[in-house]
Amino acid sequence: MDAKRRCATCTEEVSLEVRRCPRCGARAEPMHRGVDGRLVTGVCAALGREVGVDAALVRVGFVVALAVSGGTALLVYLLLWAFTPPSATGTAPLRRTYDWLAGWGNAGASASSPRVERRV
Repeated sequence: MDAKRRCATCTEEVSLEVRRCPRCGARAEPMHRGVDGRLVTGVCAALGREVGVDAALVRVGFVVALAVSGGTALLVYLLLWAFTPPSATGTAPLRRTYDWLAGWGNAGASASSPRVERRV
């Protein structure tokens, strides 16, 4: 028997293997770099998984784009790395840096005011 889960958007039962809900088209899990076929940072493997092509084709396309664009493709690659989390439950590197800087900037304010825990 196939294991099932519910789509977070339309609450339709879907198989665990699907990447998008067949009814509403919502992603079952967000794009992340922790996928099979990862070589260096996992950006090409994540893009290949998202688009549905082999990661090697994405890598070849990136090398061609790098040669043609004069370095702009490298900037796009770095931005994809910065905005894509390393795992489905992880936080993107840029978000981690932002949170760290926000916590560091508010270190003096948080020491004087009590922390309140909210339970949902």
